[in-house]
Amino acid sequence: MFSAVLLVFSPSVIAETSAAVLENQRSLFLKAEAYIADDELDKVRPLLADLKDYPLYPWLEYEFLLEGIDKKSDKTLLEFVERHPDSVMSDRIYLRWAQRMKRMNDWSALLKFIPEQDGIVSLQCLRAEALVMVGKVEKGLEQGKKIWADASSVLPDICDALVLKLQNNGMLSADDYWSRIGQLIAGNHITAAKVLAKNLDEDERELVKLWIKVRKNPKKGLKKAFKRDDSDKLRQITVYGVKRAADKKLSMAKPLWVEAQEKFDFTPAEHGDVESTIGMWEAWRHSDKGLERLKRIPVAHRSDVGNVWMARMALRTGQWTTLLEALDAMSKEESERDIWQYWKARALNELDRKSPANALFSELAANTTFYGFLSADQLGQSYARLKEPPPDRSARIADLKKMAAIQRWQEWMVLGKTKRAREEWFRLLKTLDKEGILAAAELATQSGDANLAIWTVSRTRDWNVVDLRFPMLYTGLVHENARSQGVQPEWVLGVMRRESAFKADAESHVKALGLMQLMPATAKAVGRKLGMKVSGKEDILRPETNVQLGSAYLSRMLGRFDGDYAKATAAYNAGPQRILKWAPDKTIAADQWVESIPFKETRRYVRAVMAYTTIYDHKL
Repeated sequence: MFSAVLLVFSPSVIAETSAAVLENQRSLFLKAEAYIADDELDKVRPLLADLKDYPLYPWLEYEFLLEGIDKKSDKTLLEFVERHPDSVMSDRIYLRWAQRMKRMNDWSALLKFIPEQDGIVSLQCLRAEALVMVGKVEKGLEQGKKIWADASSVLPDICDALVLKLQNNGMLSADDYWSRIGQLIAGNHITAAKVLAKNLDEDERELVKLWIKVRKNPKKGLKKAFKRDDSDKLRQITVYGVKRAADKKLSMAKPLWVEAQEKFDFTPAEHGDVESTIGMWEAWRHSDKGLERLKRIPVAHRSDVGNVWMARMALRTGQWTTLLEALDAMSKEESERDIWQYWKARALNELDRKSPANALFSELAANTTFYGFLSADQLGQSYARLKEPPPDRSARIADLKKMAAIQRWQEWMVLGKTKRAREEWFRLLKTLDKEGILAAAELATQSGDANLAIWTVSRTRDWNVVDLRFPMLYTGLVHENARSQGVQPEWVLGVMRRESAFKADAESHVKALGLMQLMPATAKAVGRKLGMKVSGKEDILRPETNVQLGSAYLSRMLGRFDGDYAKATAAYNAGPQRILKWAPDKTIAADQWVESIPFKETRRYVRAVMAYTTIYDHKL
């Protein structure tokens, strides 16, 4: 009875509603949700008539469908999915329905309704299993093996039956199991690796046990490995172990690698792999030994990470021919990134090959990025892209506002249910083309959620959308504090944009807080110097306090590093003591120093803040 009432009133088109009616509906909806949560369904029924055209009405139906879902008919579930396609609600109902079809062995229905390219692993497992069950065995097993081999982590339980079919049909060889076990151990999925190891012979099972020991304690594990006879698999474990030891402590890895080479006969590829990792960590420490080690590795056997750090050390030390050699050795995908195209141009320019250098600089200068701005500087050009007016997205925004998903998002935001609102939002983005996503980002900006707009634009990976990626927020507060602390306001905005993307209540996993992501201890220390009492989290999160403290700390870092904005920015991220350790033996250009920062996070941070500062300098 209740289900029937819901289905009759479930709206397919959202009607416009007066403000007073809408406020009443919001109140009724919250009551209805509470009743459903308490399993008081009889109290919901009297509320339905007044909610029939409320944007969040489908969620009541969804929540009711979940109650006793196994008793709901297929027709009821699929009709719901059809009425609310491409929604968070339908995705969840759809998966439950698919699980039911599996239990009922209705494989034809699964194939009919599950798209071939569905991105949900659980549904793809069901689809591959269904192909096998309807007689398309070869195709189903091929798809199943690809799912199994490509999985980045442990497959969901619903895939177990498919894996069993792969095993029973001889689709998984000992080499397949070994390869997958390696992936699982590397990802620290130890229990799953042990389960798969049961499919190997006794000797290989013992090797898997050794592999797990090597992961947990590289030194102890490798010492055990050195007592065994040479074999392909043992060398694979040893290569993994030495590289893992290097990741933990280079001084531990080096003697282990020397001993390993005395025990085993490594192939050139295996040797190059380990040497690349050790050389990378030496280069990471700005040791000349790292560059020399990496140069000695044959190009065919030097890893991309080795090529990258050979390039970083070469550019740091001004060895431009060596830099070009490292760039030429990189994979096509790596070498075509903006970073290496810029450094190729820099090297060519330093070697007086102006024409090809300027051609690369010109191509990069079209972008509003760190390397785009550096390239424009090299050419003596202005940042032309920053002067382009934003496109008119009003028509597309008007279309978005008519969409049920957008109206649900707006209502969740009004009700203070940010998590559900964002679920709706990001599910909708999957259905939009690039221009639709950018229109959605502008709508988010218009709605006062610049942070959501920034994250939305990032889905397009178009870094030239300056109007949406760099909102003008807190400018009065920033100007006031920048002026009092003697720093550039555009720099403060650049830091703020990178730190929190203007989310005032942002809190990181390490407990950094607010717009400028201040650690509590730092905030209190800066506060004491300013004569401010900073009591706790609530104080630090207040935008006025946060920006004041953050600006003061930036000013302190700028003074400590003699007005060097790049080093002061790095110090804000990684701490001033590390910056002193990263100082070169002789003066080098700012771009060389930034590119050779050891920490990937700090390197990216400085590049971003410097680019963002340039953009805000234009916008202020």
